[in-house]
Amino acid sequence: MSTIPNSIARVPNLLSSRMMLGNLTRTNMSLLDLQSQLATGVRVLRPSIDPVASATIGSLDFALERRSQHLRNLQQADSMLATIDQSLGDINDLILEAKGIGLSQIGVGSDSETRANQAQVIDSILQSLVDITNREQSGIHFFGGEAISQGPMSEMYGFYQYTGFGDSMQTDLGMSSGIGITVSAEDALGAMSSRMRGLQDLDPNLNADTLLEDVGGARSLGIETSSIIVDVNGTELTVDLSDANTVGDVVNTLQLAIKSVDVFASVSIQGGSIAITPNLGPITFSDTDTGNMVADLGIDSTFIPGLTRSGLDLDPKLTEQTAITDLPGVSFPMGTIRIQNAGQIREVDLSDVTTIGELQNRIESLDIGVRVELDDDGQRLNFRNELSGASMSISEVGGGQTATELGVRTFSGLTELADFNGGRGVGSVSGGFDPVTGLPDPQLDMDFEITLTDGTAFGVDISGAITVNDVLATINDAATAAGLTVPTGFDARLNPDGNGIILVDNSGGAGELSVSRLNNSTAAQDLGILGTGDGAILAGTDQAQVASDGLLSHLIQLRDALLANDESGIAFATEQLDDDTLRAAEARAEVGVRSRRIMDSLAREEDRSVQDQALRSNVRDLDFAEAATKFALLEQQLQASMATISRTQQLSLLDFLR
Repeated sequence: MSTIPNSIARVPNLLSSRMMLGNLTRTNMSLLDLQSQLATGVRVLRPSIDPVASATIGSLDFALERRSQHLRNLQQADSMLATIDQSLGDINDLILEAKGIGLSQIGVGSDSETRANQAQVIDSILQSLVDITNREQSGIHFFGGEAISQGPMSEMYGFYQYTGFGDSMQTDLGMSSGIGITVSAEDALGAMSSRMRGLQDLDPNLNADTLLEDVGGARSLGIETSSIIVDVNGTELTVDLSDANTVGDVVNTLQLAIKSVDVFASVSIQGGSIAITPNLGPITFSDTDTGNMVADLGIDSTFIPGLTRSGLDLDPKLTEQTAITDLPGVSFPMGTIRIQNAGQIREVDLSDVTTIGELQNRIESLDIGVRVELDDDGQRLNFRNELSGASMSISEVGGGQTATELGVRTFSGLTELADFNGGRGVGSVSGGFDPVTGLPDPQLDMDFEITLTDGTAFGVDISGAITVNDVLATINDAATAAGLTVPTGFDARLNPDGNGIILVDNSGGAGELSVSRLNNSTAAQDLGILGTGDGAILAGTDQAQVASDGLLSHLIQLRDALLANDESGIAFATEQLDDDTLRAAEARAEVGVRSRRIMDSLAREEDRSVQDQALRSNVRDLDFAEAATKFALLEQQLQASMATISRTQQLSLLDFLR
């Protein structure tokens, strides 16, 4: 209740009126605020009511908004993975249908007309698979990996090109580790070739611009920057390399520090290592108690005056910026290579290419379905065939060595025979026994016979060969055993212009060089050298071309085998579908694991959101019972104040006259 304090004996009427009016105003303001709180159910309507609570509410609002976005992301991811799972189920059904067709066309009971009709069914299955691979939701393509903006599978030269890349696209799901919400058709279907992994470790050299993050380090653990201790002829220096980003930063900082004591000492880069040249006295490098950078740099030792010595190899990795001149096994400028894919042939002049990135761009600009990637080990180049159903070959031109030096020649001495003929390998006979004596007969193990232009002939047994080099050595050894001089009289070697094995006969005969089959062996045919040459030279065909080992390729093989009425081809292609079934099942299992993790995270996120909302409600929302009681008290206070004022402020005529 509002009253005039007893301490005020006599006050002007104006002051008394203002004091009473102020008391009424405060009560009315309290009632107004309380009415607003009761109407909205919110206690803290503005920060001035409770600054501490307002700050808490702001933090909780931000957390709830973030959680709300995470929930939306999780729900979207769960929906997408459910659709992907359904798509993989559809793919599995199509594989089983194709496998059933293949099995039904093997053996007695099928004819060329039936097989041709079934080829049309396989063709429709192919188109259905392409449509499934290009499925999308909200503009996100499921099977493109990280490339989600466009359909990952398209037609090129009558084959199917995969343009996706990466494993999967990841989004912010509010989890400790990311989860992909797309898959790669390469993982689910095997959409690109995997065989042509570079055969050569290119072992790039260091240069001043090499980033430390692109260096494997002497311990293969990378390079962790820190301060190091350098003892220069008895003077101990602490050199801070924690801000170094490149090998040049390390070399320059070390040289500057060392020259402060030994003016003529030097630090340089040699090959893949850092080299030290002391002058006045020995230089010793060591790590501090908290770092391992000296060990990572491979210079954890003492360097003797007057001698330039390199540290350990730091194993720099290939990057798009790596210069061709930093590849010690590759001649610069490079020459020309020939790339063939899907019936298209390109001869690519690489003489003006200076970096790995330029090489990638040059090859991919050919628009021939060939992609150049850096291997995961950071040391090799991989040329991959993007076209399912097409065969790729990379060869030399005019005796060059560029493809060989880069390690990407598809038919080289190191190519394994198991990779020939689309994975069928090279057939060979062995274990022959004389039917009369029952003893082993080496003549029955011969795979093919080579007849020279002068009539000289010798048999070749390749049963122990694993690589092309083994085959060449076996042929040349058989020629030597037949009394021929290798390589002047006869030579089996790689074709210097193109791919395949070339046989050269210098005996000077008038006939033709030829290769014929022995003991029903398919070796000569599988190697591509069966038949008659052009005079004294027999240039074999390339039987080691690279195709994608995936579902679309196998279905194309099955379709073509059905059209050609090739029962062995039908059986081989049908057998390959077993691997495709397993691959699709593994991809579906991976999607299931991701979906389960997302569902668990979704439940946890919802629980946390409820907890945050409850906490915010405790701080922000109104206690209606308390507010109602307070409202009643304020009403009574207002009524009492107005009654008191009406009594104390009764003015008489004398007050007016005065």
